Amino acid sequence: MRIETLTRMGQQIARNNQALPPDQAAARIAGHLRSFWTPAMIRELEAYAAFSPETLDPNLLAALDLLGAEAR
Repeated sequence: MRIETLTRMGQQIARNNQALPPDQAAARIAGHLRSFWTPAMIRELEAYAAFSPETLDPNLLAALDLLGAEAR
């Protein structure tokens, strides 16, 4: 999948959870990604985030950190 599509979808999920406190938003975003995205999609977004974190919502970055911690 194109990274532009993944970042757009990830940012949209983050925006949908912006009213929550940051820790709850990150957990909810991580849960959504875990439930509806393939592992390959998550890995691709994680790789993008490693090189361009400033372009992504902080809650999305925190969610990716949570997912990465689960995988370790």
